[in-house]
Amino acid sequence: MKTLRHIVLSSLLLLFLPPDGWGQKFMTMQRRAPEDCSTCHVSWHSTGKGVETLIPRVNTNIIIDGKPSMVTSEAMCLSCHDGYVADSREVFLSKNHHGNMKPGDVKVKDLPLNSEGEIYCGTCHSVHSLPPERPDSFAPFMRVETKNSQLCMKCHEGQTKSNVNHPIHVAQGTANRMPPDTRWGDGNKVECMTCHPIHENQKVQLVEGKNRTALCSACHADQFEISLTDHDLTVSHPYEKTVNGLTFQEQDICASCHVTHEGEGKFMWALDIKDTKSLNAYCLECHSTTGLAKAKAFKHEGHLINGIKFEKAIPELAITAGEELKCVSCHDPHRWEHQGKRNLTAANEEGTAVSSFLRLPDDANGSLCTTCHSEKQTVVNSDHSIQRGGFKTYFANAGNSQQQQSQCSVCHATHKAGFAVSAGKGSPDKIADVCQGCHNDALSPTTVGHADHPMDIPFDSKSKLPGRLVGKQTLLSCNTCHDPHDWGTVKSSSSTADMQGDDENSFLRVSNFPEPGLCFDCHSEQKTILMTDHDLSEPGKSACSMCHTPHNASAQAGILARWEDDAPGATYNEKHCFTCHKSDGIAAGNIPVAFQHPHQYGTVTTMVRNIGSWTDFPLFTATGPAETFGYIDCFTCHNPHKWSFDERLQVPKTENDEGTRLTSFLREPSEKTLCSDCHGESALWKYNYYHDPLKRKRY
Repeated sequence: MKTLRHIVLSSLLLLFLPPDGWGQKFMTMQRRAPEDCSTCHVSWHSTGKGVETLIPRVNTNIIIDGKPSMVTSEAMCLSCHDGYVADSREVFLSKNHHGNMKPGDVKVKDLPLNSEGEIYCGTCHSVHSLPPERPDSFAPFMRVETKNSQLCMKCHEGQTKSNVNHPIHVAQGTANRMPPDTRWGDGNKVECMTCHPIHENQKVQLVEGKNRTALCSACHADQFEISLTDHDLTVSHPYEKTVNGLTFQEQDICASCHVTHEGEGKFMWALDIKDTKSLNAYCLECHSTTGLAKAKAFKHEGHLINGIKFEKAIPELAITAGEELKCVSCHDPHRWEHQGKRNLTAANEEGTAVSSFLRLPDDANGSLCTTCHSEKQTVVNSDHSIQRGGFKTYFANAGNSQQQQSQCSVCHATHKAGFAVSAGKGSPDKIADVCQGCHNDALSPTTVGHADHPMDIPFDSKSKLPGRLVGKQTLLSCNTCHDPHDWGTVKSSSSTADMQGDDENSFLRVSNFPEPGLCFDCHSEQKTILMTDHDLSEPGKSACSMCHTPHNASAQAGILARWEDDAPGATYNEKHCFTCHKSDGIAAGNIPVAFQHPHQYGTVTTMVRNIGSWTDFPLFTATGPAETFGYIDCFTCHNPHKWSFDERLQVPKTENDEGTRLTSFLREPSEKTLCSDCHGESALWKYNYYHDPLKRKRY
């Protein structure tokens, strides 16, 4: 009857007590009832004195909250939580936090231990509700709140170091497949008890033995595309070991590279690593001459990587502004193909432009490379597109069909030593090697390397054109005049047919039409040809192009364009001039009947005489300019780029203006030439009759 009376009174109190604090007031009232307390404190009951209890008394005095207390016996807890009721906590029969957890294993902070100094039920739980005046008071019976791993961190503070253990307080993935009863922290963030259930038979959720596959894949499903790839070390290197001494085959896929707690350096690393500061070191530990992936040893002499930071964010590659360029900027180590397709045909399968752990394919559009190098995307609309006929011919002849998939790697070797895959001549100028890998006699209709503009020499460019950098000096190379990614003015809508180049395009860095801007960028002194009779510009061809060609010239000296085979003259200069200055040529009105100084009479150059520069009175041999001894040629007396040596007479007054001794493209007035060295005082008189064969015979 007495017990029934208590129940009725308690029910009435619950109905009439105010809602604020009623639980604590009720629990306080309950504490005053000796009958309730004596359920555990048997000796407090009026009839319990001298009673022999089934649970031994524990007499060790301890201090809790500054007051003398008795250590609770774990047997006391298990006398109720024995598995008979649903909330039995029967995991105390397991080894999560029971028995084998000693104070030396973890640093117990501000929590009580049992009389043997071990972790027990009362370490985390208080059998009484905490005093209501405490700001952290809460029920049921927890000494520290469990939310957001606060209780766990009381002992496991050392396992919160960033980049060594799995991070906590991070948002759960939207596609996670954790069990419905998984515990999450505030804001559905990961906490210790998300993976480590305290009151269950297993230490870690979803883990069977040493296999964490089910647990890791529940949140990181995308990373499991690594399965069966060369980065799945349980398959590719099953008998190698991690830092814990286990072989890859004895563990799960993730454990090959990652351990959940106390890893090496960042990323919870499970392998030996010497340099934990460099992000690329995690890749290079394997991809080295002594690493697991020594067959793919990495030597990065192609794409620059060290010390480079992204100026802007690149969402397609998950790159943020200011982030440093590293291996994983281009590679996703967990995914063999960018679309998640494995389709592996064999172990150690050779990668293609759409695999090789690339984040985006290096395909015919150069998708991966142009994501960062967007200004280079113009190459896909140029004659350097791998879809063009010329490139397809190159691939067919070179037996390199695989490269047809990849626009950028045709020329650029990202990982290999050297600038590009086609560099094979071993010359110091790798840029020229790359270009001539295609533009050679065997494979390209635009062959170079026969008689071209001088290369590998210093040059003076007004617009600071690029070249091959040697120390602080820039030497002329193919990329000085050509931008291999930008064709220029496109006059063909076809994306596959080869385009015919002219002075407006042809990958020129500076357009050479209508004015030869590219040529004048370095050769500004030749601008005097404009508006003279030697300005032979026509649609698509500038003044320079009519006489000069930078590639496959008929003569290396002056890179003179091909002359007509029937042109008179004995030397290359004479044949070049008389291609126009002949009866059926465009300069038929100005044909010198007698033109050749006798070659049996040679002379030494002005440089040897130390009386001027070579251009004052240039001499030639049969093959080119003479530095010491040569013969008089057309160019000896005439400067084809300059109507007059007198600055006031640079441009003819009228079209086809008849020349005089001050003009007519003459280098100097006749009295200043070296003719008098041989001809004495009669030199001027003889020079006047030089081009008239009748007068020459007469006198």
